Amino acid sequence: MLKKWLKSGLIGLLLVNLAMGAAKAQTETTRSLGQTTLTGSATMGVARLVLIDETDVKDGAVVTATEKGVKLSSAPYDSQVLGIVSRDAAIVFNSTGLESGVPVISYGQVYLLVSARDGEIKRGDLLTTSTLPGVAVKANKSGYVLGSAMEDFSSADSQQEGKIAVDLNLHYFNSKSPFPGSLTDIFKIALITTKEGPSALFKYIVAAIVVIGSFVLAFMTFGRTAAKGVEALGRNPSASRVIHLGIVFNVTIVVAIVLAGLTVAFLILRL
Repeated sequence: MLKKWLKSGLIGLLLVNLAMGAAKAQTETTRSLGQTTLTGSATMGVARLVLIDETDVKDGAVVTATEKGVKLSSAPYDSQVLGIVSRDAAIVFNSTGLESGVPVISYGQVYLLVSARDGEIKRGDLLTTSTLPGVAVKANKSGYVLGSAMEDFSSADSQQEGKIAVDLNLHYFNSKSPFPGSLTDIFKIALITTKEGPSALFKYIVAAIVVIGSFVLAFMTFGRTAAKGVEALGRNPSASRVIHLGIVFNVTIVVAIVLAGLTVAFLILRL
């Protein structure tokens, strides 16, 4: 049974690598010809079936996770985005046994529904979600973005939709200078909720606070113990053995505090 499971897993991994490699090769070929479209490569994407509580979901629509299930994204700079609907994906994983779901791509190069409502889109511009259900727009400020445009898009009608190729890469984008307001942006990144859970930066911050706190507590305890030990030896030299044992015991407690802090920080980083 174990051999069968391992064999199927290796085959699945091989298929994923072949699909991504073919998509990359097709894209490089297209770029070498001076084109910006994803001719053929969109069909080589790897998707997973997702059950969505919507009807008539278009290809290229942005879907997001909500408390009531998966829906078309309709919130600007949505941090709960799952990916882009792409029914022409060559490989579709169906790990949950769904038959009525839609294939969703979360990473790679894919076609995306866009609007020029927040500005004309140029190649290389970052895109984000909008109040238009399932439709992306140009990102003009800090927030959660979908990725970068590989094609231009413009329209005089702000409600008109189009479909362009994008390099999908869900992440938080900071449009400000790294110096002014950087502390505020760090807290925004740390506290932002995503479908994967707490961000790596948030975990590092918490782990650092735990480690620093344990060291401060340990040194305070050690300093207080050392001072009392020296004072006790000065008052009663005959009881030096007992006093020494007490100091050793307290030093052991200090080491235990430091080790406990390091262990807790390690566990936080592993979450």
